[in-house]
Amino acid sequence: MTISEKLNALCQLGRWDAVDESEDQGQIGSNAKKGGRLGSPEGKGPQGLLTKIWTLGEGTERDNCGWANSSRKDLIESIARSGIYRAATPRGTCVLLKTLYTNACSSDCAYCINSSHTRETYSYTPDELARVFHQLHVRNIVQGLFLSSAMGRDPRTTMGEMINAIEILRTKYSYKGYVHLKILPGSSRYHIQRAVHLANRVSLNVEEPSGSRLSELSTTKDYGIDILRRQAWVKDFSSQLPSGQATQFIVGATEETDWEIIGRMRQLYEEMWMRRIHYSAFEPIPDTKLQSRKAAPAWREHRLYQVDWLYRVYHYPIKEIKEALIDDFLPNSDPKIAIARLFLEGPVEINEASGEELLRVPGIGPISARRILSLRNDGIRIHSGRQLAEIGVVLPKAQPFIKVNGNRQATLKGWL
Repeated sequence: MTISEKLNALCQLGRWDAVDESEDQGQIGSNAKKGGRLGSPEGKGPQGLLTKIWTLGEGTERDNCGWANSSRKDLIESIARSGIYRAATPRGTCVLLKTLYTNACSSDCAYCINSSHTRETYSYTPDELARVFHQLHVRNIVQGLFLSSAMGRDPRTTMGEMINAIEILRTKYSYKGYVHLKILPGSSRYHIQRAVHLANRVSLNVEEPSGSRLSELSTTKDYGIDILRRQAWVKDFSSQLPSGQATQFIVGATEETDWEIIGRMRQLYEEMWMRRIHYSAFEPIPDTKLQSRKAAPAWREHRLYQVDWLYRVYHYPIKEIKEALIDDFLPNSDPKIAIARLFLEGPVEINEASGEELLRVPGIGPISARRILSLRNDGIRIHSGRQLAEIGVVLPKAQPFIKVNGNRQATLKGWL
């Protein structure tokens, strides 16, 4: 049985425990669609709840929460199956219920469907969301929760309700698993402290690299106050946050350059102690102000992730990363190879290089570098490319930049 079929069966058979009890019916959708309750014609019954679950699950399509274990096509199809999404979280691979709390929004972001007033809006109540997640969790359909939201009537009220939902999960249902909670721009310091106390990871999307760029997308958000100040508050409470804070850029919604994004990336890692930064290539959405804007190429998102990895994991100097750009944009080629061509003085001897030197070689990552060093510590020398391939080195990338026992490949095509 598919996930969609399981959800449908649970709803149709009334197996959501108290989710559809009469005490909740007067609250479901109270913050949403004008005219009262949502879903079925009377606003009652399991079909209305299922519609809400699916709609608010679909609303998180462009919120990244970890590396997907699937292609982009599979990811979108997975999200469409009510927001249930397999991701690699800081605690390992986990099936998440990935959902908005509400898709009603008082903001006017030009790229976002939630700013459109042509679609139906839905909202959970704190108790309803907690019980929906609990029923999915006890049946082992999901293991964790990613809770995002549009602004609702105002961000502080909505943020308070989201926090209440997590509190119910933690206390009433004794849930101790993974929660990624979105911080809404403009949230109070008290709410941020509560969010950090309850969640494993929190995130507040910067969206753009500067206030001037963000002003091209929204007239309701102040970059310095609503976003950067709130991220600084998260940093103040970061000792309570097991998996740290994250954020996300929308790539290509304005005319921003990659160098602008990289500059802000460095500042966020250094000054806000950001644990992860995600990059999402802009895609136009019908019925939004930017519906006619050209989509950003997917490879641009990929290249920014590669640069992020070079800076965050390999600790490449930002001045070297700058040299991989052309007119402040990354070309569609591996930036690590470009930097190696510029800054490696010659082929690296695999059996003598330090760990830092090994990591400068394209095709060698932290795991394969550690394996090379471990073999060396055991007195084992590497004699062939085959040995390197067996320990995880990507030979086509590495061979032009290495020597093995003083030997190098016959040609260094692509080095110069």
